[in-house]
Amino acid sequence: MTADQVLVALWRRKALVGAIAAAVFAVGAAVVMTRPSMYEASSVVRVEPQRPSEEMVRHTVSELIEQRLLTVRQELMARPVLQKAIEEMALYPDVVSEDGMEAAVAQLRKDLTVSVEGENAFELTYANRDPRVAAQVANRLPEIFAEETLKLRQAQAARATQLFNEEMEALARSVSAWEQRIAQFKVDHMGELPEQLEMNMRGLERVSHLMQTKSEELRAAEARRSDLARARNHADSEAGRLEAAENGLTRSLVAARTAWTEDHPEIKRLESELEAMTAKRRDAEGRLVADRQERLRVAELITSIQGEIKDLQQRAEAYQRRLDNTPRWAHELSVMDRDYEIARTKYQSVVSRKVEAEIAEELEAKSSKSLFNVISPAGVPGIPARPDRYGGMLIALLVALGLGALTGVILEMRDDSIRDGQELRERLTLPVLAVVPNMQGRTEKRVLMPTAPPRNGISSPTTLS
Repeated sequence: MTADQVLVALWRRKALVGAIAAAVFAVGAAVVMTRPSMYEASSVVRVEPQRPSEEMVRHTVSELIEQRLLTVRQELMARPVLQKAIEEMALYPDVVSEDGMEAAVAQLRKDLTVSVEGENAFELTYANRDPRVAAQVANRLPEIFAEETLKLRQAQAARATQLFNEEMEALARSVSAWEQRIAQFKVDHMGELPEQLEMNMRGLERVSHLMQTKSEELRAAEARRSDLARARNHADSEAGRLEAAENGLTRSLVAARTAWTEDHPEIKRLESELEAMTAKRRDAEGRLVADRQERLRVAELITSIQGEIKDLQQRAEAYQRRLDNTPRWAHELSVMDRDYEIARTKYQSVVSRKVEAEIAEELEAKSSKSLFNVISPAGVPGIPARPDRYGGMLIALLVALGLGALTGVILEMRDDSIRDGQELRERLTLPVLAVVPNMQGRTEKRVLMPTAPPRNGISSPTTLS
């Protein structure tokens, strides 16, 4: 159908098209006018960067507060935040009583819009039939979100601190165990430790020097004992000779006394010689006793020196064993010291991290009020945001006109009536001899009558109206 045909068809059925358009428009207008008014309130929240920075204090919460903007919509739409808002402000009481909290949360999600503005801000828009409720929810939801976020961050910081506490206690026990083990190892191997190597070497040198000195003293004592032995043999022969001479003088004196009187000069001479010989014998015997005592003293000295040398040898062997065992114990002790240093380093690192975690936890608590800043609080809206009644009426009018026109076109396409010669020529294969024009409500009669006598037997017709 051409546009002219469509217009003609609509004009032909203008009553029906108008009725349908009016009915549809009335229904659409009723729907638009009966929809409840929804008021929207919006608030803008800016996320402040954390202070102090990571260079000054290492934060235990790995996620930066600015990164939460990437998931702010999902977090604001989460059930904990929405459920708390519904319970706190008594939203959707009918829905809660009839369908439960889950349906109320779903309805709040439908009425809530969250959009990120720039790099560090987001806008929250809430729609409700009551403008005051809309403003109240739009202002309260960011606060609930901030509270939940800060609780989560503080809980993470507290868990990190607790984790460091537990790890520090475990490492402290490990360090104490290593200290006790190393101390017991040093007690068990006292004198053979690496730090005592120089002392053992000096002790061995000192003992070696003493052994050399005692060896020289022993050689001197043995030489003295040899000299005394030789002197003893000499002294023994002299005392024997003096005793034999004394015995001879005694026998001569006895024989002389049998021959002469006591006043005889020979007897006097023998008596004086005997007395001198007895004095010499006694002197020789005295020297013999002194030599014997000296020999005993030298023998005791040699025995003492030999004992000291033996003790020094044992001490030297002990020092040598210590020096021989020192490398072995040095290796074991170095392994133990290495493990102890590792444990102690871990402990010191965990202690340092624990202090930082405690500082970070305190900073999380102190900076909680300044992380989220409402730069544009929501006000009570004065006019409804939806529905757009003017736009709705226009749409209803367009839809009504469209349905009316569509109805007229469909009826025209289903009508098989032939209304002009063009349609007839298109639909019939027969030639059109005549077309009766539209009489426009008038009745015309046309009669063919003869008006003149026939000529040559042929009459001509005449038209009468």
